[in-house]
Parts: sequence; C-alpha cells; structure tokens
Amino acid sequence: MIYVGVRDLKAKLSEYLDKARLGDEVIVTEHGKPIARLIKEPSKQKTTIEKMYLLAEKGIIQLPSKEKKSKSAAPLTIKSKISASEILLNDR
Repeated sequence: MIYVGVRDLKAKLSEYLDKARLGDEVIVTEHGKPIARLIKEPSKQKTTIEKMYLLAEKGIIQLPSKEKKSKSAAPLTIKSKISASEILLNDR
C-alpha cells in the first residue's frame, strides 16, 4: 500500500497510475487523511492462457504435454527439384 499526497500525485500521476496498474494500492491523502484510492481495474477480458484452458476443458483443443521432445530427432527434410524461394514465388 502506497500513500501519496494530492500535490505529489498531481506531479507524478503517470508514475502512480503505473504502480496501481501493476497491482499496488495507492491511497491518496489530503492533509494526511485518506480521501481516495487507486487500484487496478479488474480485467473483464480473459487472457490468452485463460482462454486456452477454457477451450481445453471443453475438449476443443489439447494443451501441449509437459514432456520435452527428444533432441536427437532429426529435422524434417523434403527433397524437391525446385528451391523454397521458387515455391514461395510461385505461390504468390
């Protein structure tokens, strides 16, 4: 919890808004007495991670497993008569 006087708040408003945005509670005082507080606005929009977990719970997607892939697996190679650049240019 951070206490700040009105004069200091006016001088450094952006700084105190950043502190509130990061989760600190900023108490505004006038003559040493609390008159207001700045707090982080709860987000009504879900984060990407929250959305992914909801989709996984519904069975729409499957989250990646925590098992690490083997480093010994060889990268996928494709043999072609034309280069990747030519394929891209033809695709455009």
